Amino acid sequence: MAMQELLELLYPPRCLGCQLPGCQICPRCESELESYLKVPRVAGIPLYSALHYNEASSHLILAAKESNDRAAARYLAALTSMRFARLRREIPRASYLLIPIPSSRAADFRRGFAHMTVLAKLIARAVESEQKVSCSVAPLLIPTRKVADQSELSARDRAINMNLAFTVNPKVRIARSGAGIIVVDDLVTTGSTITEAIRALKVANFEPDALLSTCVAGRFLRIR
Repeated sequence: MAMQELLELLYPPRCLGCQLPGCQICPRCESELESYLKVPRVAGIPLYSALHYNEASSHLILAAKESNDRAAARYLAALTSMRFARLRREIPRASYLLIPIPSSRAADFRRGFAHMTVLAKLIARAVESEQKVSCSVAPLLIPTRKVADQSELSARDRAINMNLAFTVNPKVRIARSGAGIIVVDDLVTTGSTITEAIRALKVANFEPDALLSTCVAGRFLRIR
């Protein structure tokens, strides 16, 4: 018996969304995942996102982020890498560098891992495997200070909250060999966090070519 078959006998798969046994994701949950096809701009830079943020996608993000569910993270990475295919067609480069949005140090400590670095590495791995192009991850951005929880803040207050919240880690060295620089986040709601990331990178003379997210919410879902 193959190891995978043995593992499935011992630990039968359950739907990543609703925990229904017998599948990675059940037809109902899969049908509720809505692709995001628009390419809006944030600070003048195109944003490519895989999914609308809704109940089904939120379950997957929370499982990956708060429960360290690597199956959920791999599934999200696979969906995001499919969106990367359009990014690559429209912004062709010989290689790509993914720069994840950092969580707070307290959040990383509480979780025991850096969620966005893990997700970005899974996306890079899927891109390299499926699209046969070099794709790596550089955790360049680090927090400069504590920020408030953004979930209840208005768009204006989020922008104020994130002002000067990131800087580039001088200890991280990367080769600037013409790679496409892509800022990556799991969820973009107002754009305040990713706008701050763009600012911090530009201060350090890194010019992002595109933005990539797993989900979008808020004003991005109202774009026609």
